[in-house]
Amino acid sequence: MSAQRRPPKDPPPGCLHATADAVASGIGQRMHVPDDGLGETMVRRAYGDPVHLGEGSLVVGFPPHLRKMFASWSEEDVSRLDKLMKLRPETVAWVESKNTRELERLDGAVEFISSSRTAAKVLMWVCGTAATVVTGSIALAKSGYDLFSLFRGVGK
Repeated sequence: MSAQRRPPKDPPPGCLHATADAVASGIGQRMHVPDDGLGETMVRRAYGDPVHLGEGSLVVGFPPHLRKMFASWSEEDVSRLDKLMKLRPETVAWVESKNTRELERLDGAVEFISSSRTAAKVLMWVCGTAATVVTGSIALAKSGYDLFSLFRGVGK
């Protein structure tokens, strides 16, 4: 339901003539619109009325608390929000059902799993390297023993 505008009170005597003279002289076209956000467009935005800026463009004024929130977001915050919006609906519903304490625990669990995966990768690399060294040592020892036997003439 839109607010009804009240008709103006009776203007003071002589005001109508001054206003009519100003409009007739084209003062509206000669006036400078301030760049600091004090123009009529900014006033309309402050009250939430949509402002038409031309063919097909519409700027909607947000309430002050939303403007403050939008102004505080960085590009990184917007990209995070975009990633969250792209999650599956089941995941979003699951996260919404959690309270703050559970989400903090979930953060700890994610960090633990991430560090465990990193530790597992390192451990797999170390074990693979150790197995390779042991196998290589055995093969080298066997080859060395066979070579030594060949030089001594004890060959097979």
